[in-house]
Amino acid sequence: MQAEHESLQDYLLHNLTDDQRSRIAILSFDQWPWTTAAVVEIAVAAHLVGSEVSVGLWADFTPHRGIGRTTNRTLARLWGSHSIEDSARKLIQAAGVPKKAFVRPPINRYSPALPELPVPATRAAIRRMTYKEASLGRAILQVHPNMDTPVREDYVWPRRWVKSSARSFAWVYDQTQALIEQRKLRALVVFNGRFTHDNAAASAAEALGVKTLFFDYGGSDTHFDLSTASTHDWDYFQQRMRAMWDHWGPDRENIARAWFTDRENHAAPGMEAFVGNQDRNYLPELPRAKRLVVFFSSSGDEIAELDLDWSQFFGSQEEALLALARICHELPDTELVVRTHPHMLSKPEDDRIRWIHAVNSIGMNTHIPPESPTDSYALMQRADRIVTYGSTTGIEAAFRNKAVAVLGPCAYDLLGCAQPIKSADKLARWLEDPHATQPELALPFGLMMQRRGFNLSWLGKSRDGEFSRGDLRLDEAPPVIRKLSHLLQAARVRWLTAR
Repeated sequence: MQAEHESLQDYLLHNLTDDQRSRIAILSFDQWPWTTAAVVEIAVAAHLVGSEVSVGLWADFTPHRGIGRTTNRTLARLWGSHSIEDSARKLIQAAGVPKKAFVRPPINRYSPALPELPVPATRAAIRRMTYKEASLGRAILQVHPNMDTPVREDYVWPRRWVKSSARSFAWVYDQTQALIEQRKLRALVVFNGRFTHDNAAASAAEALGVKTLFFDYGGSDTHFDLSTASTHDWDYFQQRMRAMWDHWGPDRENIARAWFTDRENHAAPGMEAFVGNQDRNYLPELPRAKRLVVFFSSSGDEIAELDLDWSQFFGSQEEALLALARICHELPDTELVVRTHPHMLSKPEDDRIRWIHAVNSIGMNTHIPPESPTDSYALMQRADRIVTYGSTTGIEAAFRNKAVAVLGPCAYDLLGCAQPIKSADKLARWLEDPHATQPELALPFGLMMQRRGFNLSWLGKSRDGEFSRGDLRLDEAPPVIRKLSHLLQAARVRWLTAR
C-alpha cells in the first residue's frame, strides 16, 4: 500500500547531509512493540545508507522509569528470559549492523547539579524549572504521576515524583551529550520528543547543534512516521499535508475521503475510546433556533504544555467557552449546545468537575455530557455553526461543509477550511456571517492521517500483530515477567506520589 514516503533510506538520503548521515544514533526509552519495531527499521535503514549507527536501548537504565517501560531486565534475566530489546538487537544485527553499534549509557557514576525544587511544586512553578537552559519543567509535566493528576496551575505535584523526574531528565540529557561527544554523532533519532526522556535527549542534541529527527505513529494504513521537525510543529505538519496532496496520484481524494468516512461510521482504528457509548444517528431533542451553535470540546491536557504563545488565543478552553456563550446570548434566535468530549470520562475527577462547572456557569444552554449516547457526527450534521478549541472535530465538520471556527491551537488552521478566531469581536461577526465553506480544503488532512510516514521494510507484520524477519521475531518478555515488572513499578509510583 502506498505510503507518504516510498523508502526510509531515500528519506535519510534526501533530508540529511552527508555529514549528518555519517554517524546516526537512535535512542529508545520505550519497550512498546511498535516503537521498538520502528527503532529496528530506522537503525537498519541508517546502516544501509552507510551510517556508522549507534543504538541505545535505554528504557531500563533511566533513574525514573518511563511510561513505555514494560519489562524489568533484571527480573527477566533471573527468570532465564529476555526483554524485547534482546530480540531487537538480533533483528538489527541480521542486517549486518555490528555489535559495537549497541551502546550503553557512557557515564558510570552520575550526580547531577539539579535546580532547586519549587515550594510548593505547583504546575505553574514546575513549568519554570530548567536544566542547562533546557525546559526541564515542561518535560516533567508531560508525564503525569497518575490518572488523577488534574491540569490546573495551582495543583501541587508530589515532591518525590518531581525530584525523581528531574534527576532522570538530567541523567538522559548528560548521557546523551556524553554519547554525542564520545561517538562524534552527527544526527539523533528519538520518539516523539514530548515525553520526559525523549525531550531530554532532543534538548541535549539541540544544545550541541546535532540534527534531531522524531519518529511517531504513522497513518491509519502505515506503520510509523519519521520527521525532521518536532511532532507538535503543526505549521510544518500542514506544509507536509499540502506537499503530500500536491504530489499524490489520482486516488488521493478517495483515500482522504475514506479517513473521514471511517470516522463517521465509527470504524476507524482507535475510535472505540471516543464513540464506544454513542448510538449511530441518535440525537436528543435540540433547541429550535435560526442558528444552532455547537461547541465540541477538545483535550486540554494533551496540549497544555506545548510551547505555544497562549496569549494569542482566548486563554483556556473554559475561557473560550464563556466568551462564546456571552456572544450567543446576545445574538437573536441563537442557541448554544456544548458537546463534552467522551474521553472526559477517563480524565481526572478534578478536571471533569471544573469543566462541568464552567459549562453550567454559562446559563441557558444544552449540555450533552460525555456519557451521552448522542452521535457526535449526527450532532455535527444538525448544527448551523461548529466551534471548537482545536479538536479534530473541526476539520471533520469542515469536510462536511459546515462553517467552523477554531478558538485555540490546532493542526489545520492553515488549510483554509476552518476560521481561526482570536478575539470576541471577530467571533461575533463570524457567528452572524461566516465565510463561505470550502470542504475540499480539508482533504489533505485526511490523506495525511491515512498514509503519513512509512510502511515496514525490513520487518514484516502478521495479522495478529507480531513483527518478524524470517525466523527472527520481535518478542516481548513473557506475560508473567511483564506483570511482575508492572507490580514493582506500581509500588515505586505509590512511594513517589505519597504525600
